Amino acid sequence: MATYKDLILQHCAEIVNQVLNNTERYRVGSGKIPVLKEPILYRWWFPANSEVVTMLSEWKGKDSKKPINLLDGVLTKKFPDGETYYALYFGKSNKGYRRYIQHSTGNIHTSTLRRTIHSLLTDEEYNKPVHEQQIDKILKDCYFEWAVIDKEEESLVECIEAICIVHGTYPLNIDGNPAINETWREHMMNERGKVKDKK
Repeated sequence: MATYKDLILQHCAEIVNQVLNNTERYRVGSGKIPVLKEPILYRWWFPANSEVVTMLSEWKGKDSKKPINLLDGVLTKKFPDGETYYALYFGKSNKGYRRYIQHSTGNIHTSTLRRTIHSLLTDEEYNKPVHEQQIDKILKDCYFEWAVIDKEEESLVECIEAICIVHGTYPLNIDGNPAINETWREHMMNERGKVKDKK
């Protein structure tokens, strides 16, 4: 017999399917995004030629003898511009526009997405300084995709996000994501911690 928790999870999964089939998408560098005051689920899609995609496809872990491809299982789509994009980050927010601004033009202390990108780009293997403007430039080539959550489902947003992360493979979602490579997660948690400590 299904428990209450099972029923909630099933309901959240149904919402996920419904919501992600009704998304809007916006290329970050193409102008002003519509103001999103509602709670949303969102994804960041990175172009195949992005430096982030390249690095994830051949990440060299500390103890790895050969590069690890962290893009295995990642959702890809061909968008109208003819390019292939990778869904690398998933999130939720009760104030969609505010979260979009934090990610697209914020800084590494207000956005976990930006902090993760910063940590990836400053990996010891590449050994180069990274500035916020470089992260801005990378994100301007991305697509931000979102779907509005109905007001009555707002209380389930944490559950919905957790289901999406568990069932998707989003390598830039480091916290609570069992779908990604464990070596990668441990390394990035450590690197992100260093960035946070420098605040």
